[in-house]
Amino acid sequence: MLNTDELAEIIGEHLDPNCVNALTQQLVSVPSHTAEGEEQAAAVLEKFLQSAGISTTRQQVEDVGVNVIATLPSATGNVGLLLNGHLDTVPPSSAMPFPPFAATIEDGKMWGRGTADMKGGIAAMACALAAVRAADIPLVRPLVLAAVASEERGNLGTAALTRSGIRAEWAVIGEATDLNLVTSHKGVDRYRVIVEGRAAHESMPDLGINAITQAASIITGLHETLWPEAKRHSHPVLGHPTYNIGTIEGGTSRNMIPDRCVFQMSKRWLPGDSPEAIRAEIEAAVRSAEPEAKVSVVREPEFDRIPHPPLDIAADHPLVRTLATVTTQLTGRTPRLDSWGAFTDGALLQEAGIPTVIFGPGDVSLAHTDDEHIELSQLMAAAEVYALFAAVVCSSEEMELGQGG
Repeated sequence: MLNTDELAEIIGEHLDPNCVNALTQQLVSVPSHTAEGEEQAAAVLEKFLQSAGISTTRQQVEDVGVNVIATLPSATGNVGLLLNGHLDTVPPSSAMPFPPFAATIEDGKMWGRGTADMKGGIAAMACALAAVRAADIPLVRPLVLAAVASEERGNLGTAALTRSGIRAEWAVIGEATDLNLVTSHKGVDRYRVIVEGRAAHESMPDLGINAITQAASIITGLHETLWPEAKRHSHPVLGHPTYNIGTIEGGTSRNMIPDRCVFQMSKRWLPGDSPEAIRAEIEAAVRSAEPEAKVSVVREPEFDRIPHPPLDIAADHPLVRTLATVTTQLTGRTPRLDSWGAFTDGALLQEAGIPTVIFGPGDVSLAHTDDEHIELSQLMAAAEVYALFAAVVCSSEEMELGQGG
């Protein structure tokens, strides 16, 4: 087996920064905040991969887009490494300093919707696959890239991927981490609390049950019970779980006693918690408020279809150690081990039994903002890390760096 210095040298001869920049520009130029745009972005990626001699397949995702799955095969073995990223973006805003789909390059940065979140990561992964393929590195385990649909609209693409039975030894999600390793984030669960009162004329309130004031009383009770209880629980990296009441809507006319009020609430939860426990604690807190109205706690349907658990991988897991070692070797800096508040597809892969870490180019604080952009130097550095890491994992009989021959 080649050592990592030899692998890095061989891969470097086949990895062109112009390739990474150009593919990122091509992907950013396609507006992919709609299902139609996602399919167009998928076609751009497929064309690049196929021109590099890499076979691809499509997986339909609930009539909202397609996953593109690219594979570098081996003679035997389970998939050694799964690289994963999403093709969709949020819509552009009206105040972006450059046209959102022009992928303008200025002062060593590329500007536009999706540059950081996360078409830059997708392009770096695809170019890494192309470099491993061009270098003709013999693989003992397959290497797979899954460019998925509709992450921004409920993580539908990776959910479809896991339902299809995909398996891998390890996975990396290419979200923007500034080339640090995100090893944990909270889960999220969302509920709709429906308060049903009784309508009446506002001049005769005693004949009705005001659903809005009942909801206000319930919300006060939730703050007095669930919020303090959440602070009693903690994770060494993620801190406390949190609740939020995000929307409230009620009433139909200003001169009626409202018969219905609905508010939506969510919990960002920690390892060791569960959706069943979350629902039970919300229902118990609602009962303790002793509402006069009828109250129903209903889990949002998309969270029934696709649970959103936490991500939590140990700092000393071989995946974390090996990726950190490769990153240090190529960039000259030791990456931080971070946690996130935001949810990622990594938790869905972990739930499917695939150890997963988040690692990619770009600054996540720029995602979804007017100023979204990415440093070109990070695009190339990410491609180099992905390529060498993939070669190490998939060409070695031993998964962890340093255990091979």
